[in-house]
Amino acid sequence: MACGRLIKELRRIAKTLSLDWNSLDRDVSRDEISKFVKNPTWQEHRKEMKGKSLEEKHRMLTSWLQSHNNSRASQVQVANYVKALRRGGLI
Repeated sequence: MACGRLIKELRRIAKTLSLDWNSLDRDVSRDEISKFVKNPTWQEHRKEMKGKSLEEKHRMLTSWLQSHNNSRASQVQVANYVKALRRGGLI
């Protein structure tokens, strides 16, 4: 049984590693973060990502950028979220 869980976890890790998180990351300033991350629509989107798999979060972040025409605000929001995932050791 433990072997089966290990294989499942290794597959999950391999899938996560195949996601291109760097494509979602940008250099952003603290001023930009302060300006853009408080957006109520973005905050709702962030809440929707809670509890989702990394694959789903990646898809949702990519979709957010696309639906906001890759605006600077959306780039800052997504980059800040990706940086938080990195700081937390999730990616």
